[in-house]
Amino acid sequence: MRGKLFMFLFLFALLYIVFQFANSKKGLERQEAQIEQLSQENEQLEQEKDSLVNLIGANSKFSLLNSDKAKMYIEDRDFQVEEFNGLIQSQILDQNSIDSDNPLVPYQGMEGNMAVNAIKLLNHKWGIAEFTDGKYWGELIFKYFINEDKTIDIEVADSFLYAN
Repeated sequence: MRGKLFMFLFLFALLYIVFQFANSKKGLERQEAQIEQLSQENEQLEQEKDSLVNLIGANSKFSLLNSDKAKMYIEDRDFQVEEFNGLIQSQILDQNSIDSDNPLVPYQGMEGNMAVNAIKLLNHKWGIAEFTDGKYWGELIFKYFINEDKTIDIEVADSFLYAN
């Protein structure tokens, strides 16, 4: 009787081990397939990221921070380029008001007040800004000048309002 019990337990343990092995093998194959799929997706995303970096790199030539000649011009007037970039941006954004349109924007707000919301300095003389009133929006190109007393004058060169 005891021998039959041990034989039964041995067969049961053997079946349990075979079942666990088969189940683990299926789980491992499923995980390997998922890893392969994620690796392919990762490779595709890396290629897309590289193409975007190349695209951004090609367009970043027109930027104050990437133009050595413009940097030298700014530094010759005793400004640090990063600080100067922030100075111009804060000078323009400080003109945004809750009560009235930004004076640099040559259009009256139709759905609210026109306010500048994005600025990019192209070189040591020009910049571009985006403005909106919440519904209508446009862009403007501005010129800026560094005076002898280190003040900065800004004047709008051209602008347009997108038709909605």
